[in-house]
Amino acid sequence: MALTPPLLGVGARERGTPEAGAPERRSLGAATPVDLAVVIVSYQCRDLVVACVERLASIGADCRVEVVVVDNGSTDGTAAALEGRCRVIPLGYNSGFSTANNVGFAATDSRHVLVLNPDTLVDRGALDALVAFLDSHPNAGVVAPDLVNPDGSDQRTARAFPSPTVALFGRRSPLSRWFPNNRFSKRYLVVPGRRCDQPFRADWVSGAAMALRRAAIDASGCFDVDFFMFWEDADWCHRLADAGSAVWCEPAARGVHAEGGTRAKGYPPRLNRAFHTGAYLYWRNHHAPQPWNPLRWLAAAALGGRAAALMSIDGIKRRRTAPSMDTTPQETNSEHPWPPSGAGARQKAGE
Repeated sequence: MALTPPLLGVGARERGTPEAGAPERRSLGAATPVDLAVVIVSYQCRDLVVACVERLASIGADCRVEVVVVDNGSTDGTAAALEGRCRVIPLGYNSGFSTANNVGFAATDSRHVLVLNPDTLVDRGALDALVAFLDSHPNAGVVAPDLVNPDGSDQRTARAFPSPTVALFGRRSPLSRWFPNNRFSKRYLVVPGRRCDQPFRADWVSGAAMALRRAAIDASGCFDVDFFMFWEDADWCHRLADAGSAVWCEPAARGVHAEGGTRAKGYPPRLNRAFHTGAYLYWRNHHAPQPWNPLRWLAAAALGGRAAALMSIDGIKRRRTAPSMDTTPQETNSEHPWPPSGAGARQKAGE
């Protein structure tokens, strides 16, 4: 059974609570403390998650690392493929990104937790760099590595908190491509601090790879389970900032993220709905928490209209390319040149 994302305007459940029936946090004992638990949420992406886990094993780390895969009811043999490689927690259904990560948080007892997408490969030394940064910056609640696309271009995953202008000047907005130096895009994408060798502050970082201090999770709560996927990372970082902690990006830790590698090709209605629902929930939580606030209803109307327009455009594109377009969910990532193979690809991935 697959759970669908909530509709715009759905009532909020209690924030930061793991899924009912989640395994209790496992105490590893004082003799073998774990510095970093890597929590990977998988759904129908066997080859990607196996490559991600193998990458973690191959690069090694000086710090003590535990890898936990929370599987959202995959039917592609993910659990069997990971047997003996790492700890697997099968949920039996698609609970969404937030809930599955919360299960992983509750099942580990490490000092820090790295949320890692299965389509992300971190470079050698990245795990140690993230742990060292958190240990040396007590006010940092989260630190993210510097992520690039498979072609080596900057992915711009450290950003300012979203504002209404993000709809027009976001990361993939045509206006941002046409006018790359406009002040709205530069502010949102934290351009002044990017591509440098020194750590820099941001308002929030992408959940594709973000290392969380355990104490920050305990203080701010886990991911809000109202977010099926998309925007849960921005929401959590906002709550973290409200609690007085800081968000950082550490360029000494690097990785390659094949963004969208775990999703179906294109932008099907279910993902469109999840994206705009998440955007509404973020706006509601942090800008219009009162039910009577007209900004809440304005945001719902604007985001609902945007979602409908994008679905119409996507539908037109799909009809035009119907003979060659496969819109079924991908069990493996055959459409994406990932995981990389060959010496050239390994070099691109950072080895």
